Amino acid sequence: MKRFRIFLTWVLLVLAAGAELAAAAPSIRTAWAYGRAYSNLYDMTRQFGLQLRVGKGRYDVTGNGSRMVLYPDKRYMFLNGVRVNQCFSPVMKGGATYVSRTDYTKTFTPLLGSKRAYKHPVGTIFLDCGHGGKDQGAAGKFSQEKNITLRLGRRLAAILRSCGYKVVMSRNSDVFLSLERRAALQASTRSDLFISLHVNSAGDRSVSGIETYCMTPAGAPSSNSTKADARTYNGNRYDSNNIILAWNLQRSMLSRTKAADRGVKRARFQVLRDIRCPGALVEIGFISNAAEERNLGSAAYIEKLARGLAEGILNYHRSLSK
Repeated sequence: MKRFRIFLTWVLLVLAAGAELAAAAPSIRTAWAYGRAYSNLYDMTRQFGLQLRVGKGRYDVTGNGSRMVLYPDKRYMFLNGVRVNQCFSPVMKGGATYVSRTDYTKTFTPLLGSKRAYKHPVGTIFLDCGHGGKDQGAAGKFSQEKNITLRLGRRLAAILRSCGYKVVMSRNSDVFLSLERRAALQASTRSDLFISLHVNSAGDRSVSGIETYCMTPAGAPSSNSTKADARTYNGNRYDSNNIILAWNLQRSMLSRTKAADRGVKRARFQVLRDIRCPGALVEIGFISNAAEERNLGSAAYIEKLARGLAEGILNYHRSLSK
């Protein structure tokens, strides 16, 4: 009987503590628009212990060492100066601002909340040097994407190994690998992170800058599209880690190179769909831009990119355990 009373007391204490925590946690009001759920922006900022200030044509969210700037009806925002594409634009309902529930769970919570919830071992890193062999990738006046990505991959691998990581490369020479083979290699090595290295190109030769992609969440459109896709892929298992990794990579590369910020974006690239660990694909510059092609042919600039990528990986790893 005494044991039963002790057990009953323990149960009541646990229930009381749970009720107290539930009462203390701010609730998130929900609204519906365009057939999807949206979460109240003010409630969201309170939940993360942040302050919301409404300005002319923008919303400033600050606190805990972060500053986020959002815009009405814009799919992009800025987090600590780095451009991040949302899945959907914020909407106004009843005089209040709402962000999509997809962004609340897949963008804001990973980037603004506790990173410890997404902690996982980071011991082996898979570097995918884009293109190769018969597939030269994008071409400039005097260089080819496949050679630039291999050069960067080799240097980045050396830096990561010096930091104590094990590194696996999809290729270490000028050979062709299919997209399916690259994802299969990652799975077979059971690596903990996947980084795919690429060089951009555009018909407009004035376009420049760096952009980093992670997997598009199910039910959302990719950043360069407005068409949603409800299918779930292997890469979606790591949506929260993917966005944290992509943001850290983008931020560190920009800090090192001072290149134009084209943002953290979402895409359903095959190598991101099929991998079985957190991953990101980086576009390190535009080979179609004369100035950036010269940079990408410079050993000093490749060193900046490699150092930036390594710092981004280290910052990602450290942030999960803070």
